[in-house]
Amino acid sequence: EKREDAVAPNLLGALLVTTVVSGVLGAAVVSSSAWGDAPPSGPSADAAFRALLVAAFVTLCNVWILSGLLSGVKAYRNVVFVFATGYALTVGLAPVFGRVGLAGYVAAFFVGHAVMLFSMLVLVLRRYPSDRLVAFEFLDRKKIHPGLAVTGVLLNAAVWVDKFVFWMNPVTSEPLVGPIRHSVVYDVPIFVAYLSVIPGMSVFFVRIETDFAERYERYYAAVRQGDTLDELHRLRLELAEAARSGIDDIFRIQGLTVAVLLLVGEQVLALFRIPAFYAYLFNVDVAGVGFQVLLLATLTILFYLDCRKLALHLAALFTGANLVLSLVSQQLGPRFYGFGFLVAAAFTSLVSMAVLSRKLRRLDYETFMT
Repeated sequence: EKREDAVAPNLLGALLVTTVVSGVLGAAVVSSSAWGDAPPSGPSADAAFRALLVAAFVTLCNVWILSGLLSGVKAYRNVVFVFATGYALTVGLAPVFGRVGLAGYVAAFFVGHAVMLFSMLVLVLRRYPSDRLVAFEFLDRKKIHPGLAVTGVLLNAAVWVDKFVFWMNPVTSEPLVGPIRHSVVYDVPIFVAYLSVIPGMSVFFVRIETDFAERYERYYAAVRQGDTLDELHRLRLELAEAARSGIDDIFRIQGLTVAVLLLVGEQVLALFRIPAFYAYLFNVDVAGVGFQVLLLATLTILFYLDCRKLALHLAALFTGANLVLSLVSQQLGPRFYGFGFLVAAAFTSLVSMAVLSRKLRRLDYETFMT
């Protein structure tokens, strides 16, 4: 709609709603009976820990909202600097604050993400100035797309459902604090494996958010301006080639990363002081994460093309497959841990690429006929 002056007030309205909702939910959880009595460090330390946990949760939710607007800022160096500074503070302050106990570690997490939050807010507000402070147009029923909300829930559920399967099983998990559980056998290797997405995601942002986005704008500008059919065919081919080249680059870079990590997995785990017996599950997780990067790339292109129903169906497929196959892997035994996530990610990414290929071939027809 080219109403850039509406971005900032609606962003602040969304942050206000998010703060209230996440704050109430967080407070309800940490004050519930599931947390039990105060730890040996005393009631005051326990209260500080709970308060900081809620604050960190609220901050993280708001960072999530702001992250969705950063691609519109186009200040890539500033965005990188903001994330680097925030995470450096989190990691750097953790051993310092951690001397006072668990609350100190949460405080380090909170400080780092609070710096990120306000830095990101400055970037967005400078890019989208407005003479209004707060607006709630985003809550207008006509501007809400329930399908997108469901897709977002399913995509996040798909990424986390295998972790919950292992957390909820008493054989593969143990209590951490309050109702929070963790899986010693599953959490550590998959956390390190997720660090392998950095090369693929870097290529993803460079190729999809720049090269593909430029071709996308040219094609639909030609559609709106009534260019010739030959010109539309040419621009569609350029758009399809940009999509294929981007995914091809992601496949090659992420594939190379996976291959290297499969060869040096034990050495990588040793850097994190993780026992070598995690190497087998680490290798499985690295392959699964690689397929997940491909899936995210194809879904992003489908969102550009406004294929919301397809994206919803693919998110549901990934969620269901990851849930069912992760449960099956637990029944098969430790040797099969992680294969549920790997097979689900691989299958869904292959299906998504086949669907995207068909969409790009039929783009001229569907642009004018749907």
